[in-house]
Amino acid sequence: MPALDIILIEDEDGDAGLIRYSLKLSGGDHKVTWLTSLDALRQHLQSLDSAADVILLDLNLPDSTGLDTVYRCKAMARGTPIVVLTGHDDMDFSLKALEAGAQDYLIKNQLEADSLLRAMRYAMERYQLEHRLQQSEELMMAAIEGGNLSVWEWNLNDDTYFNSERLVNTLGFQQDDPERPASASQWMSEIHPDDQAAFHEALEQHLTHQTKRYQSEFRLKHKQGHWVWQFASGHVVSWDSNGKPERMVGIQQDISERKAMEEQLRNLAMQDPLTGLLNRRSFMQAMNQEHARVKRRVDYSAGILMLDIDHFKQVNDTYGHAVGDNVLKAFASTILGNLRENDVFGRLGGEEFAILLPDTPLEGAISVAEKVRASVEAMRVGADGKRLGITTSIGVDKLRAEDKRPDSALARADKALYKAKQNGRNWVYRQENGMGEQLATPI
Repeated sequence: MPALDIILIEDEDGDAGLIRYSLKLSGGDHKVTWLTSLDALRQHLQSLDSAADVILLDLNLPDSTGLDTVYRCKAMARGTPIVVLTGHDDMDFSLKALEAGAQDYLIKNQLEADSLLRAMRYAMERYQLEHRLQQSEELMMAAIEGGNLSVWEWNLNDDTYFNSERLVNTLGFQQDDPERPASASQWMSEIHPDDQAAFHEALEQHLTHQTKRYQSEFRLKHKQGHWVWQFASGHVVSWDSNGKPERMVGIQQDISERKAMEEQLRNLAMQDPLTGLLNRRSFMQAMNQEHARVKRRVDYSAGILMLDIDHFKQVNDTYGHAVGDNVLKAFASTILGNLRENDVFGRLGGEEFAILLPDTPLEGAISVAEKVRASVEAMRVGADGKRLGITTSIGVDKLRAEDKRPDSALARADKALYKAKQNGRNWVYRQENGMGEQLATPI
């Protein structure tokens, strides 16, 4: 990764020192400007000729606290992605920080050089997508206002329908194409089944005077069979003597590129960019849903596995981070090949992973864990002309109805994972309920 120009806003000397040390360990010759307040940021920005690459922002500063810190920082440093630094692993608050304008967040006591660099890289990528999406939306609105779009006209009395050549061509037809839908009803029948209800509801609301203008986003079938996203807007221009609508006119635009960018943003918000697995936030959302099922049904069970790569730091130190990334991707791919379609696999951070096994008793979870352990032990990854082998340690538990939050099951599995590490690694351990402390038993 190229050297970055980083602004660190942190008023605690110890936390700032830890972050700067982590960045130094990453091996990159990054420029780090350390500031202790938003006022210092304002003064610093006035002296810059160009924007920094990323801002690392503590939420609690001498002149600002909480989400207001994000809002103010975003207003000052327009054009610079923000990674929030927080001392609490609070998913709800972290989501609010993202909604306030941050691109990512990190928990201070879990900071490592790799995770810090990946978070900054992710924040910069997400910011670029958001910026491009915003530009796309602004261009779309300018085009709508200027009228430089495809035009359509609908006669409701006889269902005849005219649309401009641009719109017809977008869907793979020519104006004189005998396969081109002719009437409005025929065009509407080509709307994707999942979009039909919303389309007709928006149209009905306008035709019954509930809205001044009809607007809808939907997919239309291309002549070659694939789906093309469309934005349509229009209004009734004539009514008969009984108040029945006679004629509508409007515009239509291909918004496939914008929809693709929105999908990319959704994926970035849900997935780990390196492995493609669910990230911690998305994995915990799946845990919450599964825990709700466990509490509703006494006959239902769900297993949880915590696992990481044994001696992963040695891999990075010996072969470099590029090989380390390849190991992480191969590790994820190998394990995915041993899971069911409905199993949930997530990367929680660094080399720490978790697997949620719906509708699976503890014995079944243990069996899956052993299968996963053996598959990882058998895998090999290329490294400096060699075939590198790795192992994994796994802690096993299950979601319990008496748990107030699903995090408790994750903590128990993590404790079992720690025991597996203590007892030689490349083990599967499970947690058992004893008459006192939790005990870990080797499988």
